[in-house]
Amino acid sequence: MEMDQTNLRIILAGLGILLLLGIYLWERLKRRKRELDETLKALEEGEEIDTISINPIEETAPVDVDVLDVEESLPKSQSEVEEPPQPVERAPKAAPKVGKLPEVIQVSVAAPPGRTFSGERLAEVFQELGLRYGEMNIFHAYQGGEIQFSVASLVKPGTFPIEAMDEFETRGLTLFLQPPLVSDPAEAFERMIATCHALAQRLGGSELDDRRQPLTAVKISLWRRQLKES
Repeated sequence: MEMDQTNLRIILAGLGILLLLGIYLWERLKRRKRELDETLKALEEGEEIDTISINPIEETAPVDVDVLDVEESLPKSQSEVEEPPQPVERAPKAAPKVGKLPEVIQVSVAAPPGRTFSGERLAEVFQELGLRYGEMNIFHAYQGGEIQFSVASLVKPGTFPIEAMDEFETRGLTLFLQPPLVSDPAEAFERMIATCHALAQRLGGSELDDRRQPLTAVKISLWRRQLKES
């Protein structure tokens, strides 16, 4: 009898594991299907799909109160830039815009779980990618005197100690673009996404979108369309 009860427990435990595995696979299948449906919808509407290789993480990044909130940390203007951008005159349109430019578009590059990016390595990669240290004590990509997009530490307050980068480390980076403040938002966006890909590849990090979810080609295409229609 004791042997029968032991066998029964083993069988029930095995069935429980199989049930949990089935639920996990089913949820994963549904998520893949949703992504495929979004891609097909974008294709049907004639949207260009980004085919650049992306390095996403498998699971959702945990909520962390120390993570930098880019929108709260942004200044009201960028008037303190050494060479402020000149206003661009735009010809009036016959029809109203489909939508307005988003205030901020941001993506992140997170270090692998339990690891960090060293400041010394970051300084090397930033230089290789043409990023320069500037206002707000963070790095920026410039086009002439105009800031195209910026790179901050993912952890509050988001700044980099330029004089002590060899002692600095961070769990990730946040790249953000302010479309209303650049003369060519679409071009600045493409440069930011290319830089995000390059940072992830060189640092061994994972790319995340503005909701700390894995950055997908569909998400990138939706941002492209938003900029194109604005």
